[in-house]
Amino acid sequence: MGNLAKTILDVMKIVIGRPADLKKFFNPTAARGRTVWPKSPADMLRYGVRWDYDGIVQQNDKEYHRFQLQPNAGKIPSTIKAWRDKNGGTHAVMATLFIEKGVDPSDEAFEESVRKSLDDL
Repeated sequence: MGNLAKTILDVMKIVIGRPADLKKFFNPTAARGRTVWPKSPADMLRYGVRWDYDGIVQQNDKEYHRFQLQPNAGKIPSTIKAWRDKNGGTHAVMATLFIEKGVDPSDEAFEESVRKSLDDL
């Protein structure tokens, strides 16, 4: 696993450690195209990435909330900055996360979904 994936997994652990933030992925209130996490400008710089909500999609007869992981602008961690510079800037999608609609927030479900989203990274 590369440094970029490790950086993203570290971000995942931070979300898991904050139950209110974790809940935002299972019951999103953000409008489509809006950032779900992180919200504060300081956190956006600290972590270098953001999860934007991309609506509800159907897969295998189930509904899922879709989130897109995108790099932030500014002074961000070097591994994310390098990826951003090589892959089209701040609107490039690093990974797509799917969380099944209607399930209760759980650390395990979130971690499994994040790890699966990194398969194509």
